[in-house]
Amino acid sequence: MNYHIITLGCPKNSVDSEGMGGILRARGHRASAAAEADVIIVNTCSFIAAARDETLGVLREVAAAKLAGQRLIAAGCMAESHPEIVRAVPGVDAIIGTREWTRIDELVGGAVAVAAPALTIDLTASAPAAQGVLPGDPASLVVPGAYADWRTTPIQRQARGPSAYVKISDGCNLRCAFCTIPSFKGDMRSKALGAIVAEARELVAQGVRELVLVAQHLTDYGRDLRIDDGLAHLLDALCAALPADVWLRLMYAYPHGITPRLIATMAHHPQVCHYLDMPLQHAHPATLRRMRRPPDSERTLATIRALRHAMPDIAIRSTFIVGFPGETREEFDALLAFLREAELDRVGVFRYSPEPGTAAATLPDPVASRIVERRWHEVMQVQQAISRQRTRRMLGRTLRVLIEGNGTADDGRPIALGRSYRDAPEVDGQVFVWGAPSVGAWCDVRVVRTSDYDVWAEPVAVLQAGHGASEPTARP
Repeated sequence: MNYHIITLGCPKNSVDSEGMGGILRARGHRASAAAEADVIIVNTCSFIAAARDETLGVLREVAAAKLAGQRLIAAGCMAESHPEIVRAVPGVDAIIGTREWTRIDELVGGAVAVAAPALTIDLTASAPAAQGVLPGDPASLVVPGAYADWRTTPIQRQARGPSAYVKISDGCNLRCAFCTIPSFKGDMRSKALGAIVAEARELVAQGVRELVLVAQHLTDYGRDLRIDDGLAHLLDALCAALPADVWLRLMYAYPHGITPRLIATMAHHPQVCHYLDMPLQHAHPATLRRMRRPPDSERTLATIRALRHAMPDIAIRSTFIVGFPGETREEFDALLAFLREAELDRVGVFRYSPEPGTAAATLPDPVASRIVERRWHEVMQVQQAISRQRTRRMLGRTLRVLIEGNGTADDGRPIALGRSYRDAPEVDGQVFVWGAPSVGAWCDVRVVRTSDYDVWAEPVAVLQAGHGASEPTARP
């Protein structure tokens, strides 16, 4: 039977979609284009209202184009959070939520297993034992119901380029006032350390050169497995198991989980990119309290200083919300002042939108939409100037770049597209390299031009995997 998967939303969803595909392939099904598929699976997103609107639009569009005999399955977050709304879309034949997607083969049916998945769980990766249970032992991962079976279900990964996401945990123990994720993802559950290492090895064996570690709350990894400084331990295990020319990148690292041990570990291992994505959401204590976030921006600034002391070239990314209920001009000005002091390399900004069922949706003093829009433009202008200055520091420097594509410039010259340690996939800038190094190659380049977020560079040396490409950070 042929299947086709459409993925909406975040990188965690991309990993889940790949997991569903691996399960289906192991049962003898085949991936295909939508026109040839017997089953079309839409992995839905429910992050905010705009994401749900997009999900419903895609479901309706796919349903309207269904061919005779095709089935449409809605999977993932919105199927979990709003099952009745999703089920009511004409043409949706079945739904399967975030807590049961590892049973996708039962829902698709029509095939038998042809081979066991290649992934084997290695429980020998070093980590501290707790109460006689080795962290990562499946016996320590038993939870009520079917939730989080993704942690113990062997899933075949399939590399689709030189970079891949690795989901190390799912769910979140925080209860931020604006966020609905815990309502349909549940509390955080960590994947076994050994299973993550095995998955990383599998991807690298397929040619992946960058592994992006993702979770709802990356720096909380291992808490449920009773591992102190779990993320640092995981990085130690990954760096010991993987080749020297593989990048490890950290996304969604909450600031109060960034410990001295984690900072030292990041600085010690050359495989770990000197990059950190650290969602902060705001800077004024009163706003942060209403958000149910830690209201200590001074501590956050101290963490940023500690990161830069250990890794002077580190690139730090964050996200913020403007227009949160009750946000005064004074509070907004505190956010601008924080940005000017922190000098973050990359910043994304969301306009607040009320989410039904969240604590924030019941707060008084909503900010008028015109003010929200004006503040969004103002904060983006402030950050644009900061990013321009941070990027300009790269001029004349040598960077290692992972090549992801090739093309031709307007004048006909060949040009390649890549990313440096400063650039996460999909959300950050790019490096344009004159010439035609192959996709998946490491290329040392000298930066000759910068813009607000991107840089242009000339190649110094092209390094194939395993031939000296061991240093992922910038060099003077």
